[in-house]
Formats: sequence, C-alpha cells, structure tokens
Amino acid sequence: MDSKRQQIIQAALKRFSHYGFNKTAMSEIAMDLNITKANLYYYYSDKNALIKEVLAYISNDILTQQYLVLKQYDGSVLDVLCKLLEVKAEFLKDYYVLHINENLEWIKGQGIGALLEQLHQKNIKIVADLLERATKHGEIKINSIEEAATSYTEIMEGLSLIRSVSDMISGMPDARNVDVILESQKKATKFIFNNKIKEEN
Repeated sequence: MDSKRQQIIQAALKRFSHYGFNKTAMSEIAMDLNITKANLYYYYSDKNALIKEVLAYISNDILTQQYLVLKQYDGSVLDVLCKLLEVKAEFLKDYYVLHINENLEWIKGQGIGALLEQLHQKNIKIVADLLERATKHGEIKINSIEEAATSYTEIMEGLSLIRSVSDMISGMPDARNVDVILESQKKATKFIFNNKIKEEN
C-alpha cells in the first residue's frame, strides 16, 4: 500500500471511529488531509470503497495480533482463548462505533458483508487451529474440530452482538460495554470447555 493510501486510511479511520460511517463525509476526510475531494476520489471511487479498505486494514491488524497469540499456546487452551478474546476487546474499545455501524443494513448492502464474512471465516480458522493444537497436545478431546470452532466463534460473536444491541438501536455507543462483553465471553468460554479439558493423571 502506498503512503498516500495509508494516510487516507488513517484519516478516514479517525473520522469513522469518532462519528461512524454514515455521519462522515468524504469532503471532511479530504479536508483533514488538506487535499481536494477530487484528489480523494482519485484514490477511492466512493465512500464504500474507502470503508471496505478501512475495515480490511483493521481486520488484518486484528488477525495479525491473534496469530501472535495463537503461537503462544503452551498446553492451556483456555488461556489462549481468553487472550484471543482480549485482543478483540482491545480493538473493539478503539473501534466501538464501527462495531455498532457494521451491523447496519445500508453497509451490508454495499458488498461489505462479504468482507465481514471473510473475517468471520478467518476467526473460525484461528479457533480451529488452536483446538487442533490442543487436541494433538492431548489437552482436549473434540470429535469435530471444524464444528466446534464454528459453534464457538458464532457464540462469541452472538454475545458481542447481544451486549451491544441497545447501543445500535439508540445510536449512542458506550465503549464501557466492551468490558461486559469480554467478561460474558470469558464465562461462556470456561463453561463450554470445562468438560472438554482432560484431567491430568
């Protein structure tokens, strides 16, 4: 990615994170960068193209951090699962307004749903990789790793959605909800895997 695109993404991210997608105009982003709107449109044909690029940028950052956590697996699947949740929580705090916005119908209708689905599938793969490592290590016993990873990921995303739905309806984001989401996810994680972890002899 060239430096100008990087600058645009950073400026857009700052605006989107504070005001949301809908309340941010391309002219405001151009003004922040001290460039013309036409110059901005040279790089991004419309706001949706810029939103996709910003979400892809954040997604790549999250996935990079999660893979670093995955490499830390040392025999405790619960510890790594909780660390993965903490990584997401940190990003969620920084980009809570975007989390609220990403569930809006107008965004899903702009081809951004496909990007979010790709991120969802990558999250499932990270969990599946962890469960496979834990199974090979002899820590857990799971009949279908793919099924377990999919179910676990969907439960965690569902908890995140349930805990923030009032903010989506009101349009009044409260990033303090992230701590509630994280605590709820950790409790569910321990409940789910409590009977899957083998007892040491």
